[in-house]
Amino acid sequence: MLTSVIGMRQTPRTDLPTGHLVVELMGAPRRGFSLVELLVAVFVIVLLTGVVSLSVGRGGADLVLESEVRHVAGLLSFASAEAGLSAIDHGLLLSEDASSEGTRYRATWLRRFDQGWAAPRTSTELFRPLSLAEGYELRLNLEGQPEIDLVSVDPELNPAPQVVAWAGGEMTPGSLEWNDPRTGDLLYRLEWDLLGRMTVMPKGVADEAD
Repeated sequence: MLTSVIGMRQTPRTDLPTGHLVVELMGAPRRGFSLVELLVAVFVIVLLTGVVSLSVGRGGADLVLESEVRHVAGLLSFASAEAGLSAIDHGLLLSEDASSEGTRYRATWLRRFDQGWAAPRTSTELFRPLSLAEGYELRLNLEGQPEIDLVSVDPELNPAPQVVAWAGGEMTPGSLEWNDPRTGDLLYRLEWDLLGRMTVMPKGVADEAD
């Protein structure tokens, strides 16, 4: 039996000589993609990939910054509790990291001794110096004090901390801001009151979860 192919189907043919097979392609002829269509498709894929990569990168940076803000808030709360339990003043010194090529800051935890302020003599890892994320501008504001410049300091000079958690349970009220150095936009603000209660504020707005 002779057959003719129509698309994907085969139908009998009776008008052809025996022993011959004729294949007929029915319908409009099929064509491949043109070079222009392929280039457009590749361009769209590359564009979408770039947008996704930027979104993931920005989202990752946001998560790192949020984690850092909350980490600093937790350490300040811990320092306040430690000051109360030990009946010894603790403090936080913020300074510019001179060893970094870009804009970077360093958080140094201090404790008041008879000779002055110095690093706590403890085995806990919590009070180790903390290098903050690079690429942000920090602004420290303390209640009733003029604007504070965060500059590099020599630890050998035993500088005093800007934020103090007193043994009586109080803390220097103020706020710490993380800003975008290119646009000046406020990214995060960490505020605390006289009693050391912390408030994390993304873009200056209080987080309902806190």
